[in-house]
Amino acid sequence: MSHSSVDDALVGYRRFHRALLNSTARKWRDLDISMQQVRAMHVLRDEGEVAIGRLTEVFGFGMPAASLLADRLVRAGYAERRDDSADRRRVLIRLSRAGDRLMTELIEGSQAHMRRWMSSLSPDELDTVARAWNLMAKAAGEREKATI
Repeated sequence: MSHSSVDDALVGYRRFHRALLNSTARKWRDLDISMQQVRAMHVLRDEGEVAIGRLTEVFGFGMPAASLLADRLVRAGYAERRDDSADRRRVLIRLSRAGDRLMTELIEGSQAHMRRWMSSLSPDELDTVARAWNLMAKAAGEREKATI
């Protein structure tokens, strides 16, 4: 694999990513939420109710920072927390209805733009995109496993 090929792929990725960000900018501009909070909401959406300690594992920071992140989500109305009935020392957090609704809007909004763009591709081009993204997901997954 040549350095030039990687650079060309990265240029294409940046152009696509910029277009996606520009297409969803209005929704993001109206939110008063940090990227860290959005990432935490993705974890909660993907994993459901989790212990606050799970956020420390995902983000690599300590319990005080994870608790602060959870508090901010709760204060914003995007998450709910409760004590774990099986272990009083653990606090659980999950998305609230408002948090789930926001995540659905953000994800579906991005996917709607991507579907519209993909509909302009030929079947062969769409197959190429699907293969490329699956290859990247596989490479990222293997890389992630190697660092654990």
